[in-house]
Amino acid sequence: MSMSRYVIVCEGKSEWTYLQRLKGFLDDQAVDQGAYLPALQLIGPYNAVAKGGRFGTLKQQYKATCKTERNKAGFIRIWADFDLYLRNDKNNATAYKSKGASGIPHFHFSFHNFEDFYALHLDDASFQRWIAFGQQSRSGRQSHFAWPFHSEEYLQEFRRIVPDYRKGEIPSDFVSWTSLNNLRRNKSSCPKGAILTSLPGAGCFAEFLTEKLCNSYPKEMP
Repeated sequence: MSMSRYVIVCEGKSEWTYLQRLKGFLDDQAVDQGAYLPALQLIGPYNAVAKGGRFGTLKQQYKATCKTERNKAGFIRIWADFDLYLRNDKNNATAYKSKGASGIPHFHFSFHNFEDFYALHLDDASFQRWIAFGQQSRSGRQSHFAWPFHSEEYLQEFRRIVPDYRKGEIPSDFVSWTSLNNLRRNKSSCPKGAILTSLPGAGCFAEFLTEKLCNSYPKEMP
């Protein structure tokens, strides 16, 4: 099986740390006879961290990464949170929709924040607690899944479910075939319906990742 290589331009340290854990896990997997590299590489160079989710910031980082990767094989993809785009904070969705044929690829989003993506890896009981929180309207407001909360509004509840969670930190054993299969099973619960009308063509990072994993590791991701 030939190796697939993707460089991921990502929004922040949380995404970058996840990619380091994922790469380390995949690097430890057995390779096919005669192969020297794992079947799949998803690389998050630290110099490809945009340090922000605004469209202009990610666009600039993508172009810079294209220059540093121009002599290497593989593909470059962009991973960002969807919250700024659903709310159209600072006209990020407007800028995204106007990118046209600028050479900037469609983004792959977490719906709506990194913590929502993280939750997809959890066991069923923990994941259902997060789903219940995300679907609940409160104080006359729409739910987190319908209109994403800011981090200060949801992190307290997230830490009730994942007590040791800290932004930008992920346990070394977090990525496993168990958690990745949880991700595959739970991704259908991503609150991504709004993207179909708000940002046509954009994708879901969980779906992108699990598709690549299933193609490269069919025995482990049956």
